Amino acid sequence: MRRLAVSFVVAAMLLSPCAARAGTSLLVDDAGTLPDGRCQLESWLRLRGGGEATAVPACGLGGVEYSLGGSANAGAPSGPWLSAGLKRTLRDMDEATPGVAVSLGGSWRRSDHRLAAGTANLVVSLPLDPSWTVHVNMSWNTARGGPPWPGGGVGMQYALGAHWSGLAELYAARGAGGTAQAGLRRSFARGLSFELLAGHDRDGHWLTFGFNYAPGDS
Repeated sequence: MRRLAVSFVVAAMLLSPCAARAGTSLLVDDAGTLPDGRCQLESWLRLRGGGEATAVPACGLGGVEYSLGGSANAGAPSGPWLSAGLKRTLRDMDEATPGVAVSLGGSWRRSDHRLAAGTANLVVSLPLDPSWTVHVNMSWNTARGGPPWPGGGVGMQYALGAHWSGLAELYAARGAGGTAQAGLRRSFARGLSFELLAGHDRDGHWLTFGFNYAPGDS
């Protein structure tokens, strides 16, 4: 399952309902993008506070992956969030070659329809061996009313077999501390996959249940 452009505008700036990334329950992106003419849906339920539900469809066209998503948080008085992202792979990853991608993302509050946050991201995916892959992100983030700030993260994926993968990541941004997540992904036929992640930051813990559908994936 490919992670979308800028991981829901850095999980709506690090799991708070007022920030910026563009598309998955994971914070650290990978360098893959959808082939032209292919689409996918990533969605998740994050159990934290009142709970947060997110859905992010995306399609590939002209060598660029376009995503448009929405997120509703029961504890956010500002109402649902909207996000949009663009992502382009500059070099595909293979067994011996790192993959490289760049992405842009932004998020809006439905209450005022104004751009609330944005991020630009450089992504490198490194194949260590047939089982291990490491993803490195370097981002430049901004939120309305404040100065921009840098961020970055490292994610690891380990193939446990034909259908299971172990996932772990750490993302840090200036002024926000570190955010860590770890869990499992189970892949099924016809592009279906499910994720269970446990996360932690300086404000507490959460669980995330993810459902992904990418028609055409084996």
